[in-house]
Amino acid sequence: MARDIVLLSKKTIWCQHAADIARSFFAEALTWHAGGAGDALPVADGGLAKGSILVSFLSPWIVPQRLLDQAGVAINFHPGSRHYPGSGCYNFAIFEGAKEFGSVCHHMARSVDTGSIIREDLFPLTGRETIEQLKLRTMVVMLAQFHEIMHTLRAGADLPKAAAGWTRKAFTKRDLNDLARVTPEMTDEEVGRRVRAMAYPGFSGAFVDIGGERFQSPTPPRAIVE
Repeated sequence: MARDIVLLSKKTIWCQHAADIARSFFAEALTWHAGGAGDALPVADGGLAKGSILVSFLSPWIVPQRLLDQAGVAINFHPGSRHYPGSGCYNFAIFEGAKEFGSVCHHMARSVDTGSIIREDLFPLTGRETIEQLKLRTMVVMLAQFHEIMHTLRAGADLPKAAAGWTRKAFTKRDLNDLARVTPEMTDEEVGRRVRAMAYPGFSGAFVDIGGERFQSPTPPRAIVE
């Protein structure tokens, strides 16, 4: 018999695909909770059966330690390589001119994106990707990674251990806001990288504050598939 598995995610097409994959392995043993920013965590104290598998896939919630302690396995799928933990992973990879990117599956810990890495899957970058394109490529890789990990869990096999760990502290929302800020002393090259790194439909672009006024770089107007 499969153990109970609880999947936490956002309400996006990518998360729907992940839920469908998990359901194909775990059927009625799967409970899927999907939500958005500001929603209450749908799993209450004592809401996990002892030894359950807890899985976070693009989840909007930070799971408290008390639930991590209840779970037999608690893992997260992070859209970024081990060099880009935390918020704004796509943005920082584009700004820094990363040569490769990917997806990380890791054990959850008290602090976001600090748990030991189970698996990292990478792909090379061309240096021309927009945030939308980088996200699309990452989602394809992350869903494939999710499939493999679900297969491992369903088989009752031990999860692998990656040879390398995270290379820096997790980026924060404040870090991302700082990335968006343009100042007069920056070179044209740096300004261009910041504008490109923040150009995502539906979100604020790079900005500069002059004379008490904020001037925002335009972002693509087209609709995106979340």
